[in-house]
Amino acid sequence: MYRELKEQGYTGSDQPIVRFLAQFRQEKDERLFKQADPSQATPIQAPPKRPPTALQVAHWITFKREQRLDWQQSYLDQRGSQDAQIAQTYQLMEEFTTMLREREGERLDEWLDHVEKQGVSELQSFAQGLKKDYDAVKAGLTLKWSDGQTEGQVNRLKFLKRQMYGRGGFQLRRLRVLHRTETRRRKLSALKEAC
Repeated sequence: MYRELKEQGYTGSDQPIVRFLAQFRQEKDERLFKQADPSQATPIQAPPKRPPTALQVAHWITFKREQRLDWQQSYLDQRGSQDAQIAQTYQLMEEFTTMLREREGERLDEWLDHVEKQGVSELQSFAQGLKKDYDAVKAGLTLKWSDGQTEGQVNRLKFLKRQMYGRGGFQLRRLRVLHRTETRRRKLSALKEAC
């Protein structure tokens, strides 16, 4: 029943269906259904749908407009039309994510000014953090070069070091790094052969 409902567009979990069907069971341990007259049954109302959390809404804002589902976009538009501050925050966040994706660092100063004028404390705090490391942020939003690959390798090495809890010396760490690298190389070559 759950699969059939999913095919028809149901987006919820299977728990409401389980609870609905539980009322028709004769006893808790038996899986037999009692005969029910649909005309006599009391209609069951679905519980009201919970509104999305602030974290979910913040996540939707970071999506590109074409990546959002229609109901997500309409929810954001509806909230923006109800409150001017929400609309401005939504617009500023869209501008910032566009700056990140398109590498439009030249718009950073203008964006920081807009945030200062708007007055949302969370965005202002975020902007202050960006200003503390302004040159690096501007370079990251403008230049095509990135040290992301290097930072990823450093993170991997630190992770291996932490796993060892301070035991062993340089030689043991070196062997672990080389072992992981060799294992990864074998997996990649197997994938290439399979393709």
